[in-house]
Amino acid sequence: MYVVGIDGGGTKTRVAVCDAAGAILRRETLGAFNLSDIGEDGFRRRVGEILALCGDVRGCGAMCVGGAGVSGAAAGEILRSALAAHGFTGRLRLCGDHEIALAGALHEPGCVLIAGTGSVCYGKNAAGADARCGGGGHIIDDPGSGYALGRDALAAALRTDDGRLAENPLHMAVLAAVGGNGIQGIFDFVYFSHRGKSDIAALAPLVVQCAAAGDAVSREILRRGAEELARLVRTVMDRLALENGSPCALAGGLLAGDNVYRRLVAETLAPFCRAAAPEHDALFGAVQLALADAKT
Repeated sequence: MYVVGIDGGGTKTRVAVCDAAGAILRRETLGAFNLSDIGEDGFRRRVGEILALCGDVRGCGAMCVGGAGVSGAAAGEILRSALAAHGFTGRLRLCGDHEIALAGALHEPGCVLIAGTGSVCYGKNAAGADARCGGGGHIIDDPGSGYALGRDALAAALRTDDGRLAENPLHMAVLAAVGGNGIQGIFDFVYFSHRGKSDIAALAPLVVQCAAAGDAVSREILRRGAEELARLVRTVMDRLALENGSPCALAGGLLAGDNVYRRLVAETLAPFCRAAAPEHDALFGAVQLALADAKT
C-alpha cells in the first residue's frame, strides 16, 4: 500500500508517492495545476501525468490533493473520473492549499499565514476546530498579497507620474519593469497588454527591494500590507479562541525568506501571536493527510 500527496499550484505541481511509513518512493515536479489557468484539456493532461507517475493506483490507499480551486466541482469530477477509470478505490481528499500548508507547518494548535500571489490565513485549535480568513481571490480579496503589493506599486507610480506623489525610487523601478513611457506605459501594462494577476504580483519584489533601500513610499505599501495580513491572523485566532502567543507559521513566496516585508509582518503580529517558520512544507502536509486517511 502506498499514498500520494499533491501540492497543486498556479505555476507548478509537486507530487510525492510514499510508502505506508511515509518514506518517499517517487517525487516529481510538474507544470501548473489550476484548472482555471490551464483549462480543462490542460488539467486532464496534468492528471494523466500524475497517474503515470503513481503507477498502478489500485495499490494506493489514499491520495491528498491540495491546491487553489481543487475542491471545485469541475476539478473534482475530472480527478474522480480519471482515478476510477484506473481502478482507484482508496480515500481521496481534495482540499485547499492552506490546509496542506498548515498540516506541514505545525504540529500544535496555531495557524499558517500564506502570502504569495494571493493571501490566506488558516488555523486549528486543540479541539480540532478550524477557521479560515481571506483567500477570496485577487479581484475582491487577497490583502497583503503579491498581487496587492504589485497593484499598489502601479498605483503609486501613476500618482507619482501625475504629480500626486513626490518622485521616489519605486516610481522609476516600476516604469523600468513595465517598459517606461510614463503614464501610458503603466496603462499599457495594466489594461492593454493582456497581463494577468501573476504579472502584477511579479512587481511585489520591487516594493520589497525599494523599501529595504529606504524608500518611504514602498515602506508605506508594505506597512499597509502587513496590517492587512495581521487582520487575517487576528480574525482566525479570535474565532478559534487561540491563546496569545500561539504560533503562526509564515509561508508563501513573500514570507518564506528573511526580508523587510517578513520582518514587518512579524512585528505586526508580535502583540498577539508568535511568528514562526513552517516545520515542513505543504507537500509534506499533503502526505501526512493522506497517511492519516489511509489509516481510517
